[in-house]
Amino acid sequence: MRTALVIGLGLHLIASGAPARAQRIDPAPALALDHVGIQAADLVRSARFYGDVLGLKEASTPFPIGAARWFALGGGRMLHIVANVTVGAPHNRWDHFALACADLDAMIARLDARHIPWADMDGHRSAQRRPDNVRQIFVRDPDGYVIEINDAKA
Repeated sequence: MRTALVIGLGLHLIASGAPARAQRIDPAPALALDHVGIQAADLVRSARFYGDVLGLKEASTPFPIGAARWFALGGGRMLHIVANVTVGAPHNRWDHFALACADLDAMIARLDARHIPWADMDGHRSAQRRPDNVRQIFVRDPDGYVIEINDAKA
């Protein structure tokens, strides 16, 4: 009878959602994006794309000349491009990083003037509006990385 009482009490605690043992869960330390790192088969070509086409400002890098190029993304965040001649992997639009700009139409005009293809998520040549009301387009860099460019407010 005592065993039945103990089992019954245990089943009651489980059914009521009461924890079997109190566990202390430590909160995770706060994280923030620091940088995005990608590889490039031709570092100079990629640097031209990110600097000349997208207008990112190049930053100094602690690596030897020809090993990497860094570009400022704003807010202390960086894009690290590392030289690597390996064959690129296929990338779809779900594998991307996003850059926000103040004037998406001006960026589209800039891309068009340089004959840089761009599209919406479905591959159509039009800016689309996300559910959060942000307009977006997608471009590919010279190594095939997908970049979302949007008009999100920082």
